[in-house]
Amino acid sequence: MRGRQYSSDNTLPERDVHELSDIFAMRLHHKLGTRVYGLTRNDVAEVIRPYTEDLAQEDRRVLPWLVWNLLQEAMEMEYSIR
Repeated sequence: MRGRQYSSDNTLPERDVHELSDIFAMRLHHKLGTRVYGLTRNDVAEVIRPYTEDLAQEDRRVLPWLVWNLLQEAMEMEYSIR
C-alpha cells in the first residue's frame, strides 16, 4: 500500500487507512452477514488484530473505529431500505 504515497512517519497515508478499513468491513460483512451489525468496536478490534499487528500503533487504534463506523452505516442503509 505504501507504493502510491508515503507518509512522514510509520503510519499509513490516510487514503490507505480508509481503503484498508473498507476492505475489512466488506470482508466481515461477507463472512458474517447481518450478524456483523451486533459487533462492538472491541469485537472488531479483536477480529482484525491478527491482520494489523505490523501496522503503526496509531493505525491499529483508528482502524477498528473506522471499520465499526462503516458497519453501522451499512446497517442503517440496509434497514432503511426494508
